[in-house]
Amino acid sequence: MNRTRAWTVGFLALGAGIAIALWFKGSDYYTTHPWDRAAHPDNAALNSGGSWGHGEGIVGTALILLNLTFMLRRRLSSMRRFGALRLWMNMHVVTGLVGPLIVVYHTAFYPRTTVAITAFASLGVLVLTGVVGRFIYAMIPHTVAGAEMGRDDLEKRLVEAREHLATAASPEDPLWQRLEKLSSQPLLVPHTSFGCLMLLPYSIVSTMTLRARLFFLGRSRHDVDWHDVHDIVLIRRRLHTLTLYRKLLRWWRGLHRVFALVMVVTMTIHVVVLLYLGYVPGQGP
Repeated sequence: MNRTRAWTVGFLALGAGIAIALWFKGSDYYTTHPWDRAAHPDNAALNSGGSWGHGEGIVGTALILLNLTFMLRRRLSSMRRFGALRLWMNMHVVTGLVGPLIVVYHTAFYPRTTVAITAFASLGVLVLTGVVGRFIYAMIPHTVAGAEMGRDDLEKRLVEAREHLATAASPEDPLWQRLEKLSSQPLLVPHTSFGCLMLLPYSIVSTMTLRARLFFLGRSRHDVDWHDVHDIVLIRRRLHTLTLYRKLLRWWRGLHRVFALVMVVTMTIHVVVLLYLGYVPGQGP
């Protein structure tokens, strides 16, 4: 596991730990019927305007706003010095999951006002489109730095993998026959972006299954690099779907941005309305 992935897994584990801790802290309150919560001893702290609930709202909102800086990193070349795009993408995923999860605790699992419900719903749709978008992103090969690879890059990498493997396995080696067989397996290739979206679950499962087979095939031979085995088969398959998935990702990013804008607007309205109505941090209305 590389360092970037290790950091990502670590932060996700930390977020999961925080979510579990928050549940243990307030599970009795959260499972109480909303009509009966006013009499609960933890109501002053755990309701959305309470000392604890208000803090959860601030932390969750801060993580969501931090999450949106990924768009700036993608767009502005001046921000390249702040880290590789892949690292930013992973942090985008982490904050996009942990931030909304903390906001759920802020609502005490019961958003009450129309504005709050709208903001919460838009946040939920934003997370859902983000998760789907991450899987679409995974179907497009990227460099170590996180930049998308074009067809020429993939073909060059395929040639390099074949040449490198040829130094360890002769043309008569049965390994080549197995790779050719795996590469020529029937592949469902959609003809439209919508078709790509519908076949996405199948593509993800089949790719993960193929990765596992290639991993064990490569590891079974101590004289070859399993990365070459992996690249020779997967790159040939990716070349068939690269153009369609890139178009789908561009379209999906646009949709994701729309929901992000809706979420930011409704979240801002939510905060402004609360301040206008006289909500005091830590005291509720």
